[in-house]
Amino acid sequence: MKIAVVSQACATHSGSRVAVELAKALAKLGQEVIFYAHSNLSNHQAVFELKSANVKVKLIKSPPIKLFGKFIGGLTLASDLKQERVEVISSHTTLPFLIGAKLSGVPIILTYHGTQLDSWFDKIFPKNPNRLDCLINSLLNFLLKLFTRIQLTLANQIVSISSYCSQEIANFYHLKSSYIYWGARPTTFPKQPKLSKNNRKTYLLAVSRFVPYKGFHHLIEIVKELSCQFNNLELTLIGSYPNKKYFSYLEKIRSQNVKIVVDPNDSVLAQNYQRADIYLSYDKFLFFGEPVFEAASFGKPTIVFNYASALEVVKNGKTGIVAKNKKEFIKALKKLISNPKERLLLGKNAKKSVEKYTWENCAQTYLNMFKKLS
Repeated sequence: MKIAVVSQACATHSGSRVAVELAKALAKLGQEVIFYAHSNLSNHQAVFELKSANVKVKLIKSPPIKLFGKFIGGLTLASDLKQERVEVISSHTTLPFLIGAKLSGVPIILTYHGTQLDSWFDKIFPKNPNRLDCLINSLLNFLLKLFTRIQLTLANQIVSISSYCSQEIANFYHLKSSYIYWGARPTTFPKQPKLSKNNRKTYLLAVSRFVPYKGFHHLIEIVKELSCQFNNLELTLIGSYPNKKYFSYLEKIRSQNVKIVVDPNDSVLAQNYQRADIYLSYDKFLFFGEPVFEAASFGKPTIVFNYASALEVVKNGKTGIVAKNKKEFIKALKKLISNPKERLLLGKNAKKSVEKYTWENCAQTYLNMFKKLS
């Protein structure tokens, strides 16, 4: 089957990795796969991985025209999709490319990653919003939902990344979708990362993009508070695509026992997962939580703030702890810091719970949908 995976970016960091891993897994299943993305949102490592997996890569150049440049790139995409005679499109992109995909006449299965609201509050962080800010934020939320609704109606079929997202589509847009979990562990992670560990320390880890809604500042505040009671804590924050203002804020408030790592390669990332004792997430829009599954694949328990799909990706009391508020989060962290045996048991359960979520299984489920649609 000839499949086009159309992504916003061709990259190995953050959510961009998902489309790359899916394309590689589909190729491994014997499918002919073409990967499309914006040329200015791509990196050499991702292109290398795709080509090494026998995936054809086509990076679309859009003219540098504000507002309309990427829509022109979408027309280029439509032309190329027709020329390649692909049978189905797996869409992980925004409106300009999605319109291009629609113009090709090829059936589209769109992957819904959730609707991230309150972007204006992130922009003004750490300022407290006034009435004007609330008005602007409400307007942007309305426009975001409008554009997302347009995108969803362009697809022939929708698949969500979690049960929560599937329910969100029903609530926000009155549309139906099934859901497919992603693979728990990137194929580029080494099986046994080399590392040296100081057993006198308790290592805490959080991985995501450096933007305010990920809640890294809350984690820094919590570790600062607990460091008075536990003098052996070390928190590592790993992320990509840093918001400059927010990143500067994190650098300003962090203490000496907080390390910040930007855009590490997979070997370094895997080493940090392996070294960690507890994985932490304070993500306000945890639509799936790929790093939670990645941490689980290394046998690490997670303490997660109860947002979005938190209760899906963490089985409360079995694979980690879901906290309803900051007070509960601190209480849970104290508990796992003080009880190594319990966190090892939770980690063991977490690893077992994600074993079936491989990229090959994910790709096979997608492929079954593609065959029904084409």
